[in-house]
Amino acid sequence: MDTTTSTVTPPPGVAETSMQDLLDLLAKGEVFYTPPLDDVLQRAHAVIGTILSTIDDNPPASATKHKEHLREVERLKRRVDAARLRLIAQAQAAEAHEANGHTDSGSWVAGATDSDRRASQGDAHLAEAFGTGTDEQEASDEGCAATASDADDPAGTDPGRRPRLNATADALAEGRISAEHAKVIARTLDDVPEHVTDEQYLQCEAELLALAVNRSPSRLRAAARRVLAAIEPDPEVVDEDEDTTVADEEERAMEASAFWIRDNHDGTMTGHFTVPWASGMILKKVIDAMTAPRRRGGDAGEAHDSQDSREGQGGEAFRRPSSDPKGTEMSWQHKRGLAFADLMSRVPTDHLHNKTAATLLVTIRLADLQQALKASKVATTDITGGVLSSGATRRLACGAGLLPTVMDTDSVPIDLGRQARLFTEAQRIALSTRYTECATEGCDRPFAWTETHHLRPWESGGRTDMDNAIPLCGRHHHMIDSPRWRHATHHHGDGTAHITFHRRD
Repeated sequence: MDTTTSTVTPPPGVAETSMQDLLDLLAKGEVFYTPPLDDVLQRAHAVIGTILSTIDDNPPASATKHKEHLREVERLKRRVDAARLRLIAQAQAAEAHEANGHTDSGSWVAGATDSDRRASQGDAHLAEAFGTGTDEQEASDEGCAATASDADDPAGTDPGRRPRLNATADALAEGRISAEHAKVIARTLDDVPEHVTDEQYLQCEAELLALAVNRSPSRLRAAARRVLAAIEPDPEVVDEDEDTTVADEEERAMEASAFWIRDNHDGTMTGHFTVPWASGMILKKVIDAMTAPRRRGGDAGEAHDSQDSREGQGGEAFRRPSSDPKGTEMSWQHKRGLAFADLMSRVPTDHLHNKTAATLLVTIRLADLQQALKASKVATTDITGGVLSSGATRRLACGAGLLPTVMDTDSVPIDLGRQARLFTEAQRIALSTRYTECATEGCDRPFAWTETHHLRPWESGGRTDMDNAIPLCGRHHHMIDSPRWRHATHHHGDGTAHITFHRRD
């Protein structure tokens, strides 16, 4: 507490009190005074400056001390993030974005902090979940008095709104979790079923905070998919909820997909893409396979690309000459960039199609795969933490990139996929003589953009022949396996068919 006359301003209601009397009251603790935030921030900046200079002026610490210091600085950063979110929440309550002409709080935060809008939207969403503080403060902001029942409400609830995430906000303010952990918790709780009561909602929050201990945000995100198990004893209900959550995530990923590339006018091009997880992981696996080191007999301790990997996977394209002294210093990022360039140069252009070139190993029970829309259990993949919804698994099963590890009810492998079930390129060419575009009613996406779909699913005994083939664009191929849509197939006398979709009630 600051007791100097240069910084103390009498609080309202004690203007008649002399400055010395006020200082005496402050010293006795009989008057509680919060200094202006500007003064506190200035002192905080001074402390950060001291920390930086102390780090520079001190000799290197031991590994143990380095770890301790880094943990404390990380905790400090998390507490600063908590302060930042409280300021954003106050600005939201005051509708600062409207006063400044912004469309929403996220864009206002991005403008105020020179930050990326997407990240700022996440901060604004989390700040809204935390709220501005006490129930009395919120009631005052809304122009209504806080009632005794409001003050006694530990959840800080309003009609039609979920409880505030007070426990999560406290954990962040104490530095026990990071803002990224908190965002995972908030997003997970956004997706809990509507029938979950407020008490159960807070139980889920407590479970997520427990899961966050010693877990990175990405590992917490994977564990959080089954948070409903904290309040739901029926594992089938938890399975269905997890599948719905993953399916929602996949739909958002489809909507967020984007690609751009620009010419740098120096012999290079720079691009950026956002794609659904499965598509991105397949690309990553291809690049990893192209850049994986191979050991050649006789060259102990030194990694080399084997002859077959150089010729079959384009390894020669990204190997430096052996005379280059920097040949062993290529970063993995550089190698992957060269591999990606080589991959792009080998993409076929004569008969482009959407079948996947890499193999993604997906594990799912045979019963879940055969039950069509009745199945609602996610499939696991050979990528740690990676899962696919049941609908996405059935959709990808039509492409060359999925090798399903089908399990029976006792989780015993009974089939490791049969690539012969896939439609051949010759069959696709023949199919193009029957169709010129997607076979969905009203869709005019060209045939070159389509994937070949089994009218009768292969897992239900459907044959890979022309009478069972139909071209669907990626969007409608995604919809046909989604539980959110009903579809009907209409056959014509010339051997063709078309599909109509209707959203389920």
